Amino acid sequence: MQKTSRKQFFTTSFSWMASLYLLEGGFGLLNQIYADKKISAPFPDDLHPVLESDPTAKALGFHQDAKDTDFNLYPERKEPTAKNQFCKHCVQYTQVNEGWGKCNIITTGLVSSKGWCSAWTKRS
Repeated sequence: MQKTSRKQFFTTSFSWMASLYLLEGGFGLLNQIYADKKISAPFPDDLHPVLESDPTAKALGFHQDAKDTDFNLYPERKEPTAKNQFCKHCVQYTQVNEGWGKCNIITTGLVSSKGWCSAWTKRS
């Protein structure tokens, strides 16, 4: 096994620490990558978002961001006719503010206007 000098150790350690800092958002790299996933509208008082792990939400394949839908389980979501299937266009959705609303089926909290579940039905 090759011996490592103290200088090499500190140089390598510094390089790793700098790399991790940059990857963790030191210059906002990850913030720019994940900016699309953030939903900017604030929550109304005393309300919280529906957890995707909620039993009802999980059974319906609900996601706060429709882009996260599992296309293997819900292939109909991948079809071109489904490109506008978002909670804000569903008959079960009632808008609370710009980014959030209540669902008549998933009643444990607020759903994102950009969300989707398998119970989606077009609003007329």
